[in-house]
Amino acid sequence: MVMKLVIGAVAVVSAAAGVVSGTVGGVPVTSVKAAPSADCPLVEASARGASRTLASGGGLVAVAGGRLVSVSPARPARALVGTTQGVVRHVAARAGAGTAYVVDRRGDDELVVVSADGTRRFQESAEVTHPAWSPRGDLAWATGDALAVLGVGAGRIERLGSPIDGATMFSPVFLSAGRVAAVVSAPPTAPVHEGERLGNLWSVDLDDGRWRRETTFRASGDRWVTVRTPIRRGGSVTFIKVIGRASASGSPRFELWRLDDGGARRVARLPQERYLAGTRGARLLWNVPDPATGRLDVAIERAGGGLRTIGCGAVIVDPVDAVDPDRAARRGEHVPPRGTWPSLETRGHEGRAEEIAVIVGDFATADEASSVAEAMRAAYPASQVEVVDSTTSPFAIRPGVFGALLHLPGDADATAEIARFRDLLPQYAPNSWVVTP
Repeated sequence: MVMKLVIGAVAVVSAAAGVVSGTVGGVPVTSVKAAPSADCPLVEASARGASRTLASGGGLVAVAGGRLVSVSPARPARALVGTTQGVVRHVAARAGAGTAYVVDRRGDDELVVVSADGTRRFQESAEVTHPAWSPRGDLAWATGDALAVLGVGAGRIERLGSPIDGATMFSPVFLSAGRVAAVVSAPPTAPVHEGERLGNLWSVDLDDGRWRRETTFRASGDRWVTVRTPIRRGGSVTFIKVIGRASASGSPRFELWRLDDGGARRVARLPQERYLAGTRGARLLWNVPDPATGRLDVAIERAGGGLRTIGCGAVIVDPVDAVDPDRAARRGEHVPPRGTWPSLETRGHEGRAEEIAVIVGDFATADEASSVAEAMRAAYPASQVEVVDSTTSPFAIRPGVFGALLHLPGDADATAEIARFRDLLPQYAPNSWVVTP
């Protein structure tokens, strides 16, 4: 498994659907793009208009440039809400219920719910992800190794632990008023102590707390399988299945699947990396990576086939223009617990300060990487710069290619450093990323 934070323009965004800083079967989960793309314009909305849009839950809301934005095919994205106290991500809106989104902070995270009744804030001493509405207005979200459910009119939050000890849960979706499904990611093992190896959909009955496994995907050897962006569509759940191998240098495979009373079955193999963002009428909405800009676009299915871009931003996937605050200062003690892994307690991974670096790649030959390394040494004369491949830095770069690696100070802030690097060496901005070497 690869521990890279960012690996490439396309793989950067494949991380966007992830839940925690780390990797997904060798695909990263955190991006450090310094700023929103200039060709993703945002029009400021009035405070009253923003409040009304969020409270009604109408329209399509995404996250772009650290702000909630209203996406419409007829006009530019309108900025609704921003924050300087954390990273806004994972937004869910439902007409008549309101809008819920996560404010990711170092340490405790916050779930913000805006409805006709006002704004409520729920603090969690855990990593909060993926709020999801039921048709009647119940709200569920994930907190690492548990789900939280707040029923309509309920006075307290119900907590549901994982069906697998040490597993991580994310992306809940209501199957009915009394049943919730979520992705359950198997805990790491001694051989594979970093990254996501196997994810399946499980469902839980809210009355008796009993879990049932809904998909039976399996991982073997270095083959990994996971589930992303499950959404309710009619009487079924539609989701993305991602399959890859840790030893492969190519991109993983993306498939569209459907889960209903007849079980889970594949609907289509996708021609490119993309994630579900919701529905509009009978048509699916997608978050599609744009390798040229390193951003996520919002697209809708065309009636005759294909996709039409209607805006930019992340909906139920992670934004790619911000760093998880728990990782920003590169100190593991700020990362909330995401499960208990007894078999790993003696390995010394918890609380370990991870090194970070900036890498420029990927190059077909070591000579190409060496010329870039020289330019980096000139810009950073007091720093260590080296040419690496997967044999010397297996956590930083995929097999078969080379990169120029700049080691950063132990207290470096990832967001600030990648922005500074791209300012100093703008010619390498499109293919420079932060990694854990």
